[in-house]
Amino acid sequence: MSNVMKGVLFSALIFPGAGQIILSRYRRGAVFFAVAFMSGILCVTAIVRQAVVMLQNVVAAGEVATIPKVMSIVAEASTTASSLFMKVAFLIMFVCWLTSVVDAWRIGKELDEKPADI
Repeated sequence: MSNVMKGVLFSALIFPGAGQIILSRYRRGAVFFAVAFMSGILCVTAIVRQAVVMLQNVVAAGEVATIPKVMSIVAEASTTASSLFMKVAFLIMFVCWLTSVVDAWRIGKELDEKPADI
């Protein structure tokens, strides 16, 4: 398998930065990984905050918070959490993922074109 394919597949399908790590660009891979991981944490935080607010409203209304009810609240929160904070975090994660894939492709192409030492 060529370096281009390895880098692109790892960055696209595993996690941003994985392709760079496979291609021995550890610092770049760590930066992509850290940025994507932190923006993912921020997205999850926004969803959890929205779910907590919704759950507090259910409890304040005097309803019983059963597991199916909590699961439906979390599912609804993940689709309705539309804060600017979450949108920016998701955009950063998407841009990081896309940049990671393009960078892995570029590094892989560079490595594939490099003449092999005999």
